[in-house]
Amino acid sequence: MSGDVLYSIITPVYNRGDCVARCIESVIRNLNRDSNIEHIIVDDGSSDDSASIIEDYALRYSHIHFLKFSKNRGVNAARNAAINVAKGAWCIILDSDDYFVDDALLTISKTMKEQPQYKHYMFAPDDMQVYFQENPIIKGVKQKVLLYPDFLNGYIGGDFIHVCNTPILRNHPFDERLRIYEGLFFLMFYRDAQKMLFTNKVVTIRERNREDSVSKDFLRISDTVIKRTILSNVIFLKEFESDLVSLGMQKRLQTTYLELLDNYVLVGMYEEANNLIAKITINNDKKYRILSFVTRFRIGQVYKLLLRLYLYLRYYVLKSKMKV
Repeated sequence: MSGDVLYSIITPVYNRGDCVARCIESVIRNLNRDSNIEHIIVDDGSSDDSASIIEDYALRYSHIHFLKFSKNRGVNAARNAAINVAKGAWCIILDSDDYFVDDALLTISKTMKEQPQYKHYMFAPDDMQVYFQENPIIKGVKQKVLLYPDFLNGYIGGDFIHVCNTPILRNHPFDERLRIYEGLFFLMFYRDAQKMLFTNKVVTIRERNREDSVSKDFLRISDTVIKRTILSNVIFLKEFESDLVSLGMQKRLQTTYLELLDNYVLVGMYEEANNLIAKITINNDKKYRILSFVTRFRIGQVYKLLLRLYLYLRYYVLKSKMKV
């Protein structure tokens, strides 16, 4: 590695002994004599052989920095630990079950050198191409400047491969009480950057069919998941409610209120639900009427049982039948 570190590649790892070497090797294949990168890998208290695999690579390659937690603290804690020690001007988050294509860093470096005026760059993972082709804002584009209000209003969503300005990341650490909801924090990054350059070229291959994938940890079939969802809604409103009002995004604001109300009644937080009902103006909405009824008669447990049955049938029973 020559000169100052330009990119800090951040990889949280938890029980990925079967695939973490593939991720590490993909970064190694992207190295060249001018590569000013570091690969910060954080083992989040794995109980398999992940740590020993990473340690072996760290002993052989000087660009690898290995951090190890003594117990599982969650992916956001691992990300924050890596960001805190990152030496690079830019951070790239590369999950341990994903891997770079062979020209990923070349593509990223070339793009940033040609257009250095941005504080946040975005590239494509392989599994988002259908979404990119269907979204009217980025459909058919090879490169486009994306704006913070479009993300805030929900006009653009989905996942990107992010090259983030390190100081901006440090200004908005991931909340370690949450396991997922990365989009909430990326909105904070977008607000600071205001303009993001999106280049629709695949730089990462992602594995999304694992049974232990974090992306599956969102179904509201337990109070733990519901309370995490409430926390994410509360943080979202604290951070962005004033922006939604000033930018005239009432529909987005009311949708967030309704989602929070839904989760309040699921865990019997009726006082909070009643306070929120006073702020909701979409009184003719069918879901609002149902939730108001549930709140009034305090039958959140019945509502939760019906929701759990629906989610179980949709994501487990029906999905299993489709596989047969």
